[in-house]
Amino acid sequence: MQHKTDLRVIKTKANIKKVFIELLHQKEFDKITVQDILSRALINRSTFYKYYADKYDLAEQLVDEVINDTSIFINERFIATEGEAFISTIKRIYEHFYERRDVILALLKIKTDKINLSGTFQALLKEKYISHIKTNSSHEAASLIDYHATVYASFVFTTLSWLLFSGNQSDIDKITRDFNSMFFNKIFFTNFKTSYIAKN
Repeated sequence: MQHKTDLRVIKTKANIKKVFIELLHQKEFDKITVQDILSRALINRSTFYKYYADKYDLAEQLVDEVINDTSIFINERFIATEGEAFISTIKRIYEHFYERRDVILALLKIKTDKINLSGTFQALLKEKYISHIKTNSSHEAASLIDYHATVYASFVFTTLSWLLFSGNQSDIDKITRDFNSMFFNKIFFTNFKTSYIAKN
């Protein structure tokens, strides 16, 4: 009985999220009402408020899901820093986010004081980058580490955004293969190791 109840909850929340994403692709966030969601999801108001305080809470929970995914994948990405392992990991990460393309593109449209997927995503990338460098080098943070982290976060997010907006999944393989010859790889894998680790 408990399993059936849990499954019903999962399906109901999935339906609400699906409808909300559809609405975001059709109108601006500030124009969407809870009633819009109720009408399209074919649920009553009490059902919606059982899981979400309002549309902002719903949006925040969806953003949190994307950010939690991002955190897990970033950790994997820093384990593989070069060669085929790096290419394979990066490709898998971009493919995963491409599968959630509709959700991410919809959430990127929301910009409020508390909801900003672009800013939150890049802040997490920057934080993980700095943490990785400090953990893997005994040298104290150099004066440009914040700059490097900012450039890294911007590069990664810009690449992901471009892939999602382009709508061409085959570009994922081309871009990940191209990383090895791009300036990004030389700056953040070769020169970076030399400048930070050689000082120890």
